[in-house]
This record gives sequence, structure tokens and C-alpha cells, in this order.
Amino acid sequence: MPTSKNSSPNKKSIWPKLITFSLILIFIVVAVSLLPRGFSQDLSVIGQGANAVVLVHDSNVVQSADTMVAMNAVRDDYEGRVAFIVADINTPEGRQFANTHGFGPVALAFFGANGDRLQLLYSEQTGESLRKNLNSTFNYN
Repeated sequence: MPTSKNSSPNKKSIWPKLITFSLILIFIVVAVSLLPRGFSQDLSVIGQGANAVVLVHDSNVVQSADTMVAMNAVRDDYEGRVAFIVADINTPEGRQFANTHGFGPVALAFFGANGDRLQLLYSEQTGESLRKNLNSTFNYN
């Protein structure tokens, strides 16, 4: 009988810890799911006063992922001057954007502040090559 009394309090004391752990885990999962996904998908900013670079992204193409990595590498240097946007071709909005402009997957389109398309690239980009294209297309020094 004394053995069962000792084991019973141990079982009861684990429940509050398990519940607390579960609540913390749920909170972390919810918080992470609410974090920004990285790149804006708001195509309405094109032509609204800021230069923009739009990647027509296809998650099934390695070159698309590589270009996204290059965009991520340089975007802090151009914050406030260039809007980096991803048009995911696997979404209705991204597909419509690509079709409207005649862009295929992995297109990297540069738009001026007034919405005019200034350059279109399909070549694989690195951080350095993207930086050179941004500087020459938008006349940054």
C-alpha cells in the first residue's frame, strides 16, 4: 500500500507539466505560422511609386529557388528603394500575372516606379549578378 501512494502523486505531478509543455508547443507552432513568409506577393504595388522586381516563381524549378536565394541576399541593401515580389505561378494570382505579361516560370521582371517594364531576365541569378542588374536597371551607384 505505501508503494501505491508514492506512485500516485508522481503520476498526478506529471500532468501539469505535460499540459504546460503542450500549451507552450501549441503557442510556438501558432506563432511560427503567423510569421511573414519572406517575400511579398502583393503585385498591386507595381507602378505605385517604387521600383519593383518580380520573380515568377515555380517551386518545381531549381533555378527559381536559386533566384529567390539571390533576391534574399540583396534585398536588405535595397530596402525602401525596390520592392521584391514573388508571383507564385502555382497560385491563381501568380498565374494570372504571368499570363497577362507573357512571362514563363523563373522570369525576373524589373519594373520602374511608374510600372513600366524595364528589363526581363530568364538567366540564373546570383547575389552579385542580381546586384549588378539592379544597379544598372535602376541607375543605382
